[in-house]
Amino acid sequence: MKRKETYLSRDFRETVALRFPAQAKELNTAFDMRLSALLAENADASKEKQYHLKRQILPGIAAYETLQRVMPKEKALQTVHGYVERLARTSHKQLAALLHIPGLYRLVPGVFVKSTRSVFGPAAGFAPKELQTGNGVWRVDMMKCPYHDTCAEYGCPELCRCFCDSDDISYTGLHPKLIWERSMTLGRGNDRCDFCMKTIK
Repeated sequence: MKRKETYLSRDFRETVALRFPAQAKELNTAFDMRLSALLAENADASKEKQYHLKRQILPGIAAYETLQRVMPKEKALQTVHGYVERLARTSHKQLAALLHIPGLYRLVPGVFVKSTRSVFGPAAGFAPKELQTGNGVWRVDMMKCPYHDTCAEYGCPELCRCFCDSDDISYTGLHPKLIWERSMTLGRGNDRCDFCMKTIK
């Protein structure tokens, strides 16, 4: 069965085709083999965690490692950051456009509460500590995160910052009456991520 391409694998293939055409075939093979190995090593993870591993974490690690064969580590990190950033900018545009619907912004904190409980919960390897969920506020401290844990486990904790940054790009300045705040993240070396999305009364 052919694996479904993720945005990271697509962007990786585009990079090697454009910048390293002579080695593209070899780099694509190396990427595919590394990703297969990573998926096999994490095959016993829960279905909820697999969602994050398959969609972003493992393709990100495979792309980062493979790019280091043809560019310095820092450049490889910037390249993968660019992939994640591009997706985040697109998602910011789409969300901001949606929030032009009058009053819709009021629902955002509640949507964050629901999605934290369903997609970013303990079953997926997260440890959210709900501080405030209601009255137009979603405030959660994330004490454990599979993005951070998996990147650290594979010796590339610095890669996690790409995913931290993508939250800030996606959610900052979505609407004049919505405030996104975060001063700490696990991926940037803090002991938690302090998430907050709230409406201005």
